[in-house]
Amino acid sequence: MESRFLSQDTSGNLENGNQLSSPTNPRIPEKTLPMPPGNSPQLSKTRFMAGLQCLKRLYLECYDWDLADPVDETQQAIFDTGTGVGELARERFPNGLLVEERYFEHSQAVRTTEKVMSDASVTAIFEGGFAFEKIRIRVDILKRNDDESFDLIEVKSTTSAKSGHIPDVAIQLHVLEGLGIPVRQAYLMHINNEYVYQGGAYDLEELFSLQDVTEEAREFASNVAPDELVQMWEALDKDTVPAVETGSHCTKPYRCPFYGHCHQQVTEHPVSDLPRASRKFLEELKGSGIDDIREIPADHAGLNAIQQRVRDCVVADNTFVSPELPSRLREITFPIGFLDFETFNPALPVYVGTRPYQAVPFQWSLHIKSSSGHMTHEEFLCEDDKDPRLALVVSLLDAIPTEGTIVAYSNYEQTVMKRLATELPVFEGPLLALCERTFDLLKLIRDEYYHPRFHGSFSIKSVLPALVPEMGYGDLEIQHGLIAAIDFGRMVAADTPTDERDKTREALLAYCQRDTEAMVRVFDFLRSVKP
Repeated sequence: MESRFLSQDTSGNLENGNQLSSPTNPRIPEKTLPMPPGNSPQLSKTRFMAGLQCLKRLYLECYDWDLADPVDETQQAIFDTGTGVGELARERFPNGLLVEERYFEHSQAVRTTEKVMSDASVTAIFEGGFAFEKIRIRVDILKRNDDESFDLIEVKSTTSAKSGHIPDVAIQLHVLEGLGIPVRQAYLMHINNEYVYQGGAYDLEELFSLQDVTEEAREFASNVAPDELVQMWEALDKDTVPAVETGSHCTKPYRCPFYGHCHQQVTEHPVSDLPRASRKFLEELKGSGIDDIREIPADHAGLNAIQQRVRDCVVADNTFVSPELPSRLREITFPIGFLDFETFNPALPVYVGTRPYQAVPFQWSLHIKSSSGHMTHEEFLCEDDKDPRLALVVSLLDAIPTEGTIVAYSNYEQTVMKRLATELPVFEGPLLALCERTFDLLKLIRDEYYHPRFHGSFSIKSVLPALVPEMGYGDLEIQHGLIAAIDFGRMVAADTPTDERDKTREALLAYCQRDTEAMVRVFDFLRSVKP
């Protein structure tokens, strides 16, 4: 599948290829084929989707890619997942052929594709290259039909076909049918999250689902794409970057790669810091000239209770402490176990009996604090490729105190234990008993405390540095749960070198331990607060 890196090519050279034609599939109406200016760069699937999100993003992708945020490990993992899913999806189509040229070798990819298209023995073409009116695409799968038509198949690593995928398919139809290639049906292929892995080779017929989106894609290609393309070509033909204000579109449907560049001048307390503020509400505030939380009138309609609290704390530059905080803290009894899980949810299941994207816990950290203040630490980390769940549960039940409160940050730990109780029914009683003893520290803070330096976020990574400035995550190799999951997968892979495996092991242990230690420090801070 095409990755974001395809959009880094800023070449302005037109690559026409041969414009194929067929009497059974006349060219689509001329209004759907706006002619781009002669000096504008080329579009791709990625650039077209970028233009739909924001014309400024499109312009920067074409002319100033150096301004983009660095691709972090999380983003790279998403790209890698998509690549792996796409490669596996091809196996559903025997006798197919892969066009192997890389993204910057598009002219050669087009020539290779032309040869393959003329070979009737090739029943499917993978990553076929096509160019029409300065729009270049690589098609995931083009399946040949008996009537000399083709089916277009776009592969997604999601578990359902989404409305946001339709433009991706539509621009490919625009190019293929503009070239006269007869496309019978257009499909989105996605992962079936009801598939249960039985071990060995995947059952690809069950793992992947096909959804016919021909009608929706043709409608978009005919009724929406023409006007959108006109706007894109006009924007790219100008000498200046389009003036587009920042807003909710900066993160929808995906975080823009130029987010950091466009938000350099954002105020200290932007209205986007308001917790769970809707896109419509934020746009209304900005439309009224309100960009900073401190500019919101005290009686502004539309703020919910937490948003009002955030506004008041920021304006007064003061903290909110509920009078109920001490009594809520007294609900926590000693010995206290501060518990955190790390989970692994691969798109392609690796353990028998699991489904795509099913979260499988592979690690826990537990800090135990006695009434005297004495603290101990226990931990577990799976270090091989075996299903970790049984060993994880046994070790946890052995380590955790038989009485006292279990403190977690959010209800996720309860969710994990309840799921384990279903998957390992022999431990259902003890695991559900742990759930009944679990206290949500995140909910306590959200309900009873707020500090302006939270900046609208109640994540432990926002709360910890605000309340315990000397402590954070910046000194760790792993600083995010998603990265922990990615690195765990690499650690247990058979081909991972021993030194890398050992380094990752230490990094995973340090990260999970920091999470529970952070809860201890936040808990201690809250106990010291006077309402």
